[in-house]
Amino acid sequence: MQQVQLLFENSPWLTIPCLLVGAIYAALLYIKSQGFRHQSWGKQINYLLTGLRFLLVSLLCLLLIGPFIKQIKNTLEKPTIVMAIDNSASIASVQDSASIQALKASLDNTAQQLEENGYQLEYRSFSGAERLDSVSFHNESSDLSRMLGDIATDYEGRNLASVVLLSDGIYNEGVSPSYRPYSYRLNTVGLGDTIPKQDINIRNLFYNKIAYQGNKFPLVAELANTGFEGETVNITVKNKGNVVASETLTFSNNRDVNTIEFLLEANSEGMQRYEVEVQSLEGEFTNQNNTSQAFVEIIEGKENILLLASSPHPDIKAIRLAIESNKNYELRTAILSVEDLNESLLSEIKYDLVIFHQLPAKNRDNAIVRKYMEEASARWFIVGSQTDLFTLSRNNNILNVASVNNDTDEVSAVYNNSFNGFQLDVESQAIIEEYLPLTVPFGRIELKNNPEVILYQKVGTVETSKPLLVSGEIEGKKTSVMLAEGLWQWRLQEYAKNDNTQAFDGFISKLTQFLSAKEDKRRFRVYPEKDEFVDTEAVVFQTEIYNEIYEEVYGYNISLSIKDETEEERKYSYQTNESNTQYRVSNLPEGVYQYTATAEINGEQMQSSGEFTVRSLQIENLNLTANHQLLRELSSNTGGKFFTQNNLGQLAAQLQTQEARGKIYTSQAFLPIINLKWLFFVLLILVSLEWGLRKYMGSY
Repeated sequence: MQQVQLLFENSPWLTIPCLLVGAIYAALLYIKSQGFRHQSWGKQINYLLTGLRFLLVSLLCLLLIGPFIKQIKNTLEKPTIVMAIDNSASIASVQDSASIQALKASLDNTAQQLEENGYQLEYRSFSGAERLDSVSFHNESSDLSRMLGDIATDYEGRNLASVVLLSDGIYNEGVSPSYRPYSYRLNTVGLGDTIPKQDINIRNLFYNKIAYQGNKFPLVAELANTGFEGETVNITVKNKGNVVASETLTFSNNRDVNTIEFLLEANSEGMQRYEVEVQSLEGEFTNQNNTSQAFVEIIEGKENILLLASSPHPDIKAIRLAIESNKNYELRTAILSVEDLNESLLSEIKYDLVIFHQLPAKNRDNAIVRKYMEEASARWFIVGSQTDLFTLSRNNNILNVASVNNDTDEVSAVYNNSFNGFQLDVESQAIIEEYLPLTVPFGRIELKNNPEVILYQKVGTVETSKPLLVSGEIEGKKTSVMLAEGLWQWRLQEYAKNDNTQAFDGFISKLTQFLSAKEDKRRFRVYPEKDEFVDTEAVVFQTEIYNEIYEEVYGYNISLSIKDETEEERKYSYQTNESNTQYRVSNLPEGVYQYTATAEINGEQMQSSGEFTVRSLQIENLNLTANHQLLRELSSNTGGKFFTQNNLGQLAAQLQTQEARGKIYTSQAFLPIINLKWLFFVLLILVSLEWGLRKYMGSY
């Protein structure tokens, strides 16, 4: 329905002068000045030409006074009923295809009845908005709360009469849908079977994501059973098709959860898949949940760190506890004044980081200290009362320290927010800045080679520009200098106040990781966004290509090869551009994959390789017993009713008892007449018709 009103920007009485101008102009042109004496047409044609000129001039004058049209449009929106369909795989596991087709046919019949009564039907599933015929029950997870919440958001302000949820009431992602309030009436239809199925399933696997080659690591399987009390099953663990461990288990109680622990050898380096399989028993409803996969990355070894100290000090234990909280590090401590290190340290161990506590020391010349100051991949100097500041300044490349009469000062720490080597959360920064003051050398501190300051010194309440902790890198070797000892006080203070040492341990661990990490200097890098993907999502590869001065470049042809555990190869090719450096690979089945990417960059053949895993969720098969009580609770809380699949006809009758009220939306628009395209053609027709008649009648 649409209403149109003609309005004027100025007084509507101005239309009269417009008409007078048109009449006078036409009269002067066709009646008074020319008359019939000079024309070859009759009186009727003259009046017609006069009328055409009158309309043309009058319309042009009307356009000058700026009339406009007010359009009022009323739109009727029918009441909408949303059919929210739980299309998870758990429903397809207990209902055959014939039953699902019967459900769709019954829904289609219900929809036709409701549409005949003035309703509009729309369909939703975990996949989003859908048509009924396109709904397939294959979704690998069930998040009922999210689907119902999305409906509330998407239909806010619309004429939503009701929502019908067709589900088995099983959810395995998100929170319980009963915890969330809904602004609409929710009717529910129970699908599936509420009778527990006779079944054995692997509910969970517990294991560490990383294990070290040559070590043993635990793998714990959590098994559940329904209806197999007193039965004995065999559980095996396979790696690359070979059985590496096996156990037997007798179920003591029905519907009990049992745990089995395996201790496995980490032999082969790289990503390894371990398949845990439970023996199938006669009478099981399904054996799809009798296997589960564990993906463990076996790495060659931990990073080696050496802590060299001049003499015993409580800092040593504080640093050791912080570093050893990270299982990726192997820390060795050595105290020069206590043990002879000439033989033990001159071994073939390659240390990724050496921490020098109060070393180089005064009046001490040790070959081991000189050796590691020169050869260490990364160095961290902690300055104390025994440190030889002159030798330290000469053997590090980031700062010089010149103490005045061996004087000291008491300073607190201030974190440098501009430091981007690693990030600390706001809470940890605040805790560090509340730590007790430490003793630092008083004198001149000169930075060299543009290092980065991590902590500044604060004297009392005054923040200074002097560094407390500084770090830099020269020719690929990272060096850090802490100009104070007494870190043990920080750790004790935090524990006394917060009953934990998370901020201290986290700071030391991140600093250690920052110093010991090897920077990737490759000019061609292809890597997956994460190490583990789900088989329902695409594997996303990120690509980086740099020129000789490490500026990122684009447009090169990249060949990507992906191999699975059976050496089956999949080949792809792509190019990157400035707006997109990603490449997606979809539909990879569960398994461990190795990839190799190659590209020719300025005549040089470059390669990047790695591995990733694809995991199947399989959570839909863990619980196949429908929870209709949850659906009844949802309906009761929102004023709706609960129905079963067999009485969908009652659902249609129930919805039809509600008055189908449409909602009228009114919109108005103001449109200047001069913007109307058809008006141009009206003026063109008037001019053309007048000119054509005059030419036809023999005039100019």
